[in-house]
Amino acid sequence: DYSRGQKIGSDSAKVKVVEFSDLECPACLSAEPVVKKLKSTYSDQVQFIYRHFPLTQHIHSRQVATLAEAAGAQGKFWEMHDKLFDTQTQWTILSKDDATVFFLTLAKNLGLDENKIKQDLEGDVYKSKIDDDLAEGQRLGVNSTPTFFVNGYKLNLESFDDLNTAVVQELKK
Repeated sequence: DYSRGQKIGSDSAKVKVVEFSDLECPACLSAEPVVKKLKSTYSDQVQFIYRHFPLTQHIHSRQVATLAEAAGAQGKFWEMHDKLFDTQTQWTILSKDDATVFFLTLAKNLGLDENKIKQDLEGDVYKSKIDDDLAEGQRLGVNSTPTFFVNGYKLNLESFDDLNTAVVQELKK
């Protein structure tokens, strides 16, 4: 369902890349350079769609998914997404309370309404959206992060460069 998730790129793009990801996942962080390169190289031909798949072993995964969605409600999902990956090694080691302070500082630095972000985090405002992403991922056979789909086909990547190969193949069709 390409109507769901956070999108970058045109709805009429020839190739749609859906990523099920956890913002606390080290493997997802490792995939980011390839994803960023694809976004910049094929920005007019590829639409990227981000879906949350918070893993239970990551203590902050739900909180950062909520934070990203709260930033998205203020028009800055992708900025927060990038900032969370850029600082992942700093906040993953923090306690829940210290992490919340760290996340509110990120929000402030991005020019977001901190009070609204705090309310969204405390109220777990995006719980159903995140749960919907998780349920959709499970229905589609996602069992690890990151998991990518290109034009509806689940990729089994041996390396993240295989994502680039899959996108190029779809663009040639």
